[in-house]
Amino acid sequence: MNKQTEQFQKYFSGLVAQKQLSHGYLLTGDDLLGKRAVVKNIGQTLACPNIAEDGHACLSCEVCERIAADQYPDILTIEPDGKSVRVDQIRELKEWLVKSPVEGLFKIVVIEAAESMNPSAANALLTFLEEPVANVYLFLFAKEAELLLPTIRSRVQQVHFQPDDQTFIIDQLMSQGILASHAQIMARFSSEAIERLSDTYDEANMTDWFTALNQLYRLLATSNRTAFVVIQSRLKVYLSVQQSLDGLDYLLLLNHRTIKQLKTGQTVRLETDEAENMESAQEVKPVAIIQEKFVKALLEQQSISLAHLLKMNHTFYEVKQRVGANVSPQLAFERLAVKLSKWT
Repeated sequence: MNKQTEQFQKYFSGLVAQKQLSHGYLLTGDDLLGKRAVVKNIGQTLACPNIAEDGHACLSCEVCERIAADQYPDILTIEPDGKSVRVDQIRELKEWLVKSPVEGLFKIVVIEAAESMNPSAANALLTFLEEPVANVYLFLFAKEAELLLPTIRSRVQQVHFQPDDQTFIIDQLMSQGILASHAQIMARFSSEAIERLSDTYDEANMTDWFTALNQLYRLLATSNRTAFVVIQSRLKVYLSVQQSLDGLDYLLLLNHRTIKQLKTGQTVRLETDEAENMESAQEVKPVAIIQEKFVKALLEQQSISLAHLLKMNHTFYEVKQRVGANVSPQLAFERLAVKLSKWT
């Protein structure tokens, strides 16, 4: 457990002890394991029968151990069904919430990858946030606050989790002969993807793959319909099911980086309504740089709205869901180009 996670656990334990735990939190950043550990600790602090004088759970009783093992009936975690959180899952959640707790005096709900909620799911969740229930606590996990509806963000408290230091991973990849710029990108993927990409690594091939994805991203970001041509020509060779999913993960990373850069206001001036929507957003924390020069050049040369970037993000998730559901990757990518490009 890193020091940041320990600090957040102490912070939330204090809120529980003071009976000041809010009904809703948005945990942002890339540290998924840290987020999970903090929420489990909150549950332990609420349920532990052996609370210490300092307000912390004992962590060793049967209740604490079951919470640590995800076996406590009053804590519910919702993960994407495929690649998105669906409205049916939110409806089922609301039915679960109207029932009384089984063991404790509280209920905790965690929604992972909350940014993958489609508009219907997000609006269904909003009705719960507008009328919070006593002793029910909601924790949304998302990489970026701006990927959620402003109406949801305004009803929860945001806590940002810094990503773990990735220098060690990058150094390990470079020691295997992987180009530094490739290692920096690969370090942001899941451990399973890192291992797979490392095993099949070819410098020229990966350079061409990332270059083709960058070209596609630029065209999608500027609503250029020639993105369709790039998919049929340059990207076709990289559209196996697994590489399509990896490519979409890369496009999501690139899009997150572009949103962060746009949010700083250092490269382009935000439209007034976009700026107002972000007034309450927490200051961006330093993260591993993903294609910094490419993103800066793109935003300097083109006028791109935050609304379009958010639409791109949701569309990438939709395409991942389609590919995961055995839709032809090429057809799924072509649909991506049609949806994000101007054809009139």
